[in-house]
Amino acid sequence: MIFNFPLSVLVEKTVEDKISSMLLNLDLGKKCIIFADDNVKKIIADRVAEAISGEFEVRMIKPESAEKNYIESLAKTVSHCDFSIAIGGGRTIDVAKYSSFLAGKPWIAFPTILSHDGVVSSRASIENDKMKISIQASGPAAIIADLETIKGAPYRFLASGCGDLISNISAVNDWKIASRAKKEKYSTLIAELSLLSAKACIEHVKEIKSKSYGGIEALLWGLVCSGFAMNLHGSSRPCSGSEHNFSHALEKLFHEKGLQPAMHGEQAALGTIISMYLQKGDWKGVKKSIRVFGLPTTAKQLGASADLVVEALMASRGVRDRYTILDKYKLTEKASRKILETVGII
Repeated sequence: MIFNFPLSVLVEKTVEDKISSMLLNLDLGKKCIIFADDNVKKIIADRVAEAISGEFEVRMIKPESAEKNYIESLAKTVSHCDFSIAIGGGRTIDVAKYSSFLAGKPWIAFPTILSHDGVVSSRASIENDKMKISIQASGPAAIIADLETIKGAPYRFLASGCGDLISNISAVNDWKIASRAKKEKYSTLIAELSLLSAKACIEHVKEIKSKSYGGIEALLWGLVCSGFAMNLHGSSRPCSGSEHNFSHALEKLFHEKGLQPAMHGEQAALGTIISMYLQKGDWKGVKKSIRVFGLPTTAKQLGASADLVVEALMASRGVRDRYTILDKYKLTEKASRKILETVGII
């Protein structure tokens, strides 16, 4: 397995006056594609394009879809550039990440929100026939973080990012369970990196909630380290266990019923409460941390009915072939409802 760390990281309150020099030092080439949707273009991407246009040939692309077929066709366009910059949230970053990977071109992560740990992950979350899948891609050649832009986004995005990091706790527990069952090899170093991300997030809760620059930077580095843990292991195992199974099952049901899913980190956080309970861990302490960040701790707060979350929990075990605590339980409708009632989700 080959894993390349980012060659450069630029984190400033405002970054426009430093981007060109950073890109020149990276020496990736002169032809650049910027991925950005209409909203992000107005907020920051147009200014970035103007700031680097004196040194680089810039083309702007609006991601139209996260569908696999669309991204594969987009890769042909990306192949004619030297590098790309993904400015935006999860979908934009995943589209740029996967299309650049297919084209064999480097890409730069420029997150405008911090809602999940996919910023530096070499996995891309895309859609295939309306189903979300995680697929191999490549990590970024560099990271750019404009703290003022991130600060201007609604707090809900930051809370979602914290939820995704807190879920690392139950994910690592599941990894240990799989190791004891001789299903997978456990790495203490990588697991501790994953847990460090969660710990840092929880310890900086006041700064994150106040949206201070220090709090935003702490969350950013937590998400970066979480992504590194996955890249080092070569899969999402260090940061994704039974709680993410629940999240994926829940999202699938939301789509099937024509409902709007909650944010990924919100769903993963709710799943963490369930997983920690099944793992016989400190689920009450985790639930308290999740509540402090203002994340949903009940089905109602998440925008889901009791029946929907019961159905999601029942389906969680079969979401993917990964050994977790769910393999030790027979999650009938009655058992699932009792678990969810016990932890106060319904």
